[in-house]
Amino acid sequence: MAVDHSFMLRKIQSRTKMFVAYCAYTNMPLVVCDPETGNDQIYIFEKEPLLQEFAKAYTEKKILLRGMEVKNKVFLRFYSSLFAIGINELVFVNELSTVKIALEDLIRKPDLSALKPEQRPVMNENLQLTGLYFMQEAGRPVPVEEKEDLEDLQEELTANMVKATYILAYQLQDGPGSVEEKIKAHQYNVLIIKDKDGNTYQPAFTDPFELEKFSKGKKYTALRVPFADLSKCLIKDAKGFMLNPGGFHILMPRELLEELPTRFQ
Repeated sequence: MAVDHSFMLRKIQSRTKMFVAYCAYTNMPLVVCDPETGNDQIYIFEKEPLLQEFAKAYTEKKILLRGMEVKNKVFLRFYSSLFAIGINELVFVNELSTVKIALEDLIRKPDLSALKPEQRPVMNENLQLTGLYFMQEAGRPVPVEEKEDLEDLQEELTANMVKATYILAYQLQDGPGSVEEKIKAHQYNVLIIKDKDGNTYQPAFTDPFELEKFSKGKKYTALRVPFADLSKCLIKDAKGFMLNPGGFHILMPRELLEELPTRFQ
């Protein structure tokens, strides 16, 4: 029998703010797989002390959480972004109850079927989700042998890497010519990121939300690139790509780009 969450939905939508559990190792909402249903969830709290109490159990497991305040004016955008990371259920916690609500009961998932494939925004829900699960476990400061299912998570992540199409961003140089003409003539500047050791990486993104977090209002030209063509886009000095630098920031070194197509052929 279906549960009527109408009252709870109205209460959620009318709140002035809420607090979302974020994982320090991914800079993204903590993702949890419900052991009974297999639903991929995030946790949302009415008040910050409730989140702090929830975080204690994760701290014991060396998973560091922080509270991200989300205000009412960005509720719609926040919920919409959850589709891009493969979330299908929200767990709302207040002082009296804990309620699970399907994401699509709260907000309608955009229907992109009417658009031509080349017009649809790049989305990689499976890659985002497996990347979050992997980094939540890989980031724990414990011996490797204590990390749960890490090899399986890595295998699933790399398989999704090969299947994905990515967003690469460029700064086109001023002057006449179309985007295609400037790209072909190499009339652009490549974006780079330096890690703490001074190594150079190029940013790559799974979806427009991740690109927007990185660009912070700056205007870039975005190109969609399948995994097989990523290595062709690397500049000479780059050691590889950093996937979603504003999110789980997973490194994709040159060697990995060359190895994976053969491994998952």
